[in-house]
This record gives sequence, structure tokens and C-alpha cells, in this order.
Amino acid sequence: MKLPIIILSIATASSTAFADDEAPSSNAPTDPVNSINASPLGVAFGNYALTYERLLGGQHGLVVEGIVTRSSGDDGDSTQFGGAAGYRWHWRGRQNSGFLGIMFAQGFGSGEVSVNGMSHDMTVRSTTITGNVGKRWLFGPINVTVRAGLGYGHYTAKAKEDTQEAKDAEKLMNDILAFLPIAIDGELSVGYTF
Repeated sequence: MKLPIIILSIATASSTAFADDEAPSSNAPTDPVNSINASPLGVAFGNYALTYERLLGGQHGLVVEGIVTRSSGDDGDSTQFGGAAGYRWHWRGRQNSGFLGIMFAQGFGSGEVSVNGMSHDMTVRSTTITGNVGKRWLFGPINVTVRAGLGYGHYTAKAKEDTQEAKDAEKLMNDILAFLPIAIDGELSVGYTF
């Protein structure tokens, strides 16, 4: 007689203890799964980016990014338009989390190179793959995202003119670009989560 009472008491106590572990009601707020961000660094550094991320299962982020890059220096300038696709693993299982990721980017554009006092128009192309680490902070629906990454980069330039001087400038530019085939990836953006 005592054994059934003990079993009934244990069953009642355990069901009461684990009652809080039930699935949340449909009225409970959920973590946002979408984020769209813009980089304010474009104004200062000429690197504009618009990034969209969709979080799946709380931890797996699929990233799509549009990029416009302008650069200039003493010996030339360039403008590139491109895009990137990537993956992020959010270790806290939500938007407000640190993350590890990988990005694949492709860029196309044009530029001008000065060699021996002569300017030569070029088409430029870049392909990069980078690993990155970052963090997203949520402040209500507003977020701030930071990421830094390093990886492999392949860059090419092709002269638009068919002169020997232009071809020499193209070769010089490609030799310089091939010397350090690294890519640096970064993000400092402000966005909206929904």
C-alpha cells in the first residue's frame, strides 16, 4: 500500500516540477529572424554595403550582401559593384549573439591606373572567400553588427586599350595584385530586425 502512494507522490511532484518546461504559448514574443543593415562607413571609406540576414532555427544565418566600393590613390582609382553570399552560426541561438561565418564575394568594375605619367583605363574584377567572427547587439528592433574576417582574394585588371603601354600597365597591375592574394572582410553596420 505504501509503494503505490510513494509512486503517486513522485509522479505528482515531478509533473509539477517540470510544468514550466512546456512549450511557450502562441502569445509569447519570438526573437526576430530577419535583419537588414546598412554600413555608415561608406561615407568615410567609400565602401557601401547593404546586408540582409535570415536566421533559421535560431542559429543558422543565411546572408546576402550588395556592395559598392570606391577607392583612389596617387596612382589610380577604381569603382566596383558586387555581391556576397554567406553563412553565420550564431552561438547563442538568436540575433543578439556572437557569430562565426564565411562569405563568398564577387565584384566587377572599372578603374584607372597611372604609369610613367600616362593614365590607362582598366576593368577590374575580384573574387574573395573569407572566414569571419562578429557580434550583433539588439536594442529593441534596432541592431548594431560588427564583423572582421580574413581569407583568400583573387584580383585581376584588364586594360581597355590595345596599346603596348596599356598592356604593360595591365601586367604591372596584375603582378602587384597577385603578390598578396589576401582578402580582408569587415562590417560595422546599423540595421533593423523584424
